[in-house]
Amino acid sequence: MIRIVSVLCALALVACGGEHRDARDTYNEGITALTSGDLEAAETKLLQARSAAGVDPELRFRAAYDLGIAYALHADKVRTGKDADLAKALELAQQAASWFGDAARLRKDDADTQANLAIIRARVQAISDELNKGAGKLEARLDALIGEQRSILDDARGAWIAIKSAGGTDPLAQQGTLTHLADRERGVVAEAGVITDLAADEIDTIGKKPEDKRDDQERVRVVQLKNVDLYLLDGRTRIADARRKFQELAAEEGVAKAEAALISLKRAREQLLDPITVLRGVAQDELEVLQDTARASAAAGTLELGPNVSAPQGPLPAWLAPPMIGERQGGLRDRLEEVRARLAAATEHPPDPAKPAPPEQAKLLERVRAALPSVVEASGAMDHAREALTAAKLPDALAQERAALIALSRAIEQFADLKQTIELAYGEQKRLSGLLSPESEKLPAAERSKETRDGLARNVARLARLKDLIADEVSGLAAKEQEAAQQKDPKQAEAAKQQLVQMKEQLTHAEELRGQAQAKLDELDKAITLAKDPLPPAKETEAKLEELRKLFFSVIEHLQQLIRDQGETRDQTSTANGEDQFTREPRYPTLISREDGHGQLAKAITDALAAQADAAGKQQGPSKPGAPDPKTLAAAADEVRQAQTEMSDASRILVKARDAKQSSESLLPSVKSQGKAIEHLEAALKLLQPPQQNDKKQDQQKQDQQKQDQQKQDQQKQDQQQQKGGASQRARDEDARRQKERHKQDGANDPVEKDW
Repeated sequence: MIRIVSVLCALALVACGGEHRDARDTYNEGITALTSGDLEAAETKLLQARSAAGVDPELRFRAAYDLGIAYALHADKVRTGKDADLAKALELAQQAASWFGDAARLRKDDADTQANLAIIRARVQAISDELNKGAGKLEARLDALIGEQRSILDDARGAWIAIKSAGGTDPLAQQGTLTHLADRERGVVAEAGVITDLAADEIDTIGKKPEDKRDDQERVRVVQLKNVDLYLLDGRTRIADARRKFQELAAEEGVAKAEAALISLKRAREQLLDPITVLRGVAQDELEVLQDTARASAAAGTLELGPNVSAPQGPLPAWLAPPMIGERQGGLRDRLEEVRARLAAATEHPPDPAKPAPPEQAKLLERVRAALPSVVEASGAMDHAREALTAAKLPDALAQERAALIALSRAIEQFADLKQTIELAYGEQKRLSGLLSPESEKLPAAERSKETRDGLARNVARLARLKDLIADEVSGLAAKEQEAAQQKDPKQAEAAKQQLVQMKEQLTHAEELRGQAQAKLDELDKAITLAKDPLPPAKETEAKLEELRKLFFSVIEHLQQLIRDQGETRDQTSTANGEDQFTREPRYPTLISREDGHGQLAKAITDALAAQADAAGKQQGPSKPGAPDPKTLAAAADEVRQAQTEMSDASRILVKARDAKQSSESLLPSVKSQGKAIEHLEAALKLLQPPQQNDKKQDQQKQDQQKQDQQKQDQQKQDQQQQKGGASQRARDEDARRQKERHKQDGANDPVEKDW
């Protein structure tokens, strides 16, 4: 248990002697938050106090010690419960260990500090072991390492902003923070070394096998691990450089080195991922580059951000300088080229007629071939963007970055499943209907025409792809039919058969709707070509796609996804709350857009549940077994409706904070509204998915039933044998039974050996 000795006397810090400082007031506010259980507020205040402690040794020690307390308690909180997050708990516990280590360096003989440091180190190891259980140990540790390096980079950027905002009046104001970052980088270097050893051990294990005994998967794994080792070596060098810069209090150079180290660690992790996952990661990072380029362009006065968004105030961060963004863009292009090479290698070898590839593999290769041109296009756009950034031509860079993102999205879309493709087609069609409506006439005619044509072409391709995806689903039912035929239990076999019939009917109807949507889309194309009114066929296509979407629409699936998405948005909002106005400003558009999107989905779920409740109320006869009754559906709809209200409040608070020009508004009310929204969503999910009987109990009951059935069968066989043997057989059986009973009585008091 972490000792909280420091907390008990912390409120008296100002009265304990020494000069009164604002930093001490901030520290006391942090202790108040800590004792009340508001751990995030406590961490923020204590970090501020530690950064502003200056030459106050008492405050520096206590702030470091109590930061260890706060992070340790926070780790315990997120480690348990139904929403437990072991990765987050590990990150928090590592930060606690780092702060206790900082306190131990300030007071080497403090017994409480040394005891807590030992405890939290053991806890870090325990969480790490728990996190790695049942998963790839090397992969999990790499993910945790990347998370820690990303956190260090964010904190380093915050320190740089604080130094520049202060105008350099107090060069030592961020000394504690930068020194602490250097200590954390030392831990990252050590962990990277451990991961390198794990990779080497796995390579040695595979290497001990004769070449002819290794399968293809092991050969590929060796190549991947060797590449991991190369990037980790580069990453360790860059981390060491960043640590040295932090020790020298060179925040700007430290940020650059820490970012380069993060890129190397990401590339090491990507060696163990499939190319499609890497593509998604590259697209996410490219979006961040686009956002930073937009901020730099706004600061330079070459981009209008809109009436409600202001240009960055204060000094422009070094990482937003066009040449620095250009370096990041170049690194992203290198990563994309690596993916392109892997995809191209998969398609270079022509198929062997004697050994045809399995159907699934052949279709995957077709998707790879279809995606490759878009990957090449994205790579070229990234290269042009890098050149434009190097020359400080920000508008050109923005145009090329947008082109790269569009090309990446096309490549990634080739690997979307049936539901994802339906969602993409429906969203695109709604956008097309909007472009063709009178409200869009304010757009320039050339731009409107181009966007309409491009969107139409994308949906034509999607509907063709949907036909293949539906056919794949139908083909997959054949294997399920074989599984159903092998069911020994007649009831289970019949249930599986009925389910397959329903799935076939669903897919048949889906293909009918797809064909109707395709026909309407052809009408839309002709209407545009012949200069007729295109809006009616556009709306009819949208209606058919909406029917297709509803055919596969699962309220529970969307509700579960909404809970996950809202939780992620809450975490991002909480992070932004701990930042200053300048740092958090570029986060507002994303946060507001995400929250508004959550509200729209919540409304759709509410409408769907209300419709289901009405339909269930009008239904004649008993409802399906296990299906919610009308009252339950109505109650779930009400919970989601309340969640939607909380989402609206959260979005309103974010908009208010974004528009505040004079001060930095607190985002805690938004975080609380987001938390309440999640509670209502979870309540709705609980209503729709009542607790099922414990699986183990069901298994035991099944085993007991099987045992009873077997006993009955044995008894029936015995009775049949006795009937066949007649009276003489029954007499022999009765005599054997009596002999057995006598042996039991005679040996009742005999000693027995211990049964081990």
